[in-house]
Amino acid sequence: MKTPITESIASADSQGRFLTTTELQSVNGRYQRASASLAAARALTNNAQSLITSAAQAVYSKFPYTTQMPGPAYASSAVGKAKCARDIGYYLRMVTYCLVVGGTGPMDEYLVAGLEEINRSFDLSPSWYVEALSYIKSNHGLKGQSATEANSYLDYAINVLS
Repeated sequence: MKTPITESIASADSQGRFLTTTELQSVNGRYQRASASLAAARALTNNAQSLITSAAQAVYSKFPYTTQMPGPAYASSAVGKAKCARDIGYYLRMVTYCLVVGGTGPMDEYLVAGLEEINRSFDLSPSWYVEALSYIKSNHGLKGQSATEANSYLDYAINVLS
């Protein structure tokens, strides 16, 4: 899995050299931000259920047809609502994984790779998830560096979906 630290090490190793001062500074920067990232991951995990439920409600409010249209891609039934919450939870879980490793590797490897095909195959609209992630970003309650760290990965996911 790619992270800023593993990237620096792989680059140096492939060239048979020690880490440069710039690479060491990059690694050090990651360690300095690590406690804020872990605090953000912990807070998002602890509040995941309420964030997911509220984010799904934000989607239903912005896109009311999602609760009115029948079919497996919509939230007109309890099963459809559960699928929507599950999918929002998956995005949020990927954000927490990114926070733990300090890079977009988990999202790139487990989510982004087949995202367009999945959305097309199941007739899912990326705008639903953009709305859900935007809601989470605006309402996660994080402050300071923890918020900055979390928001960077939420923004990354939103940009991938846009």
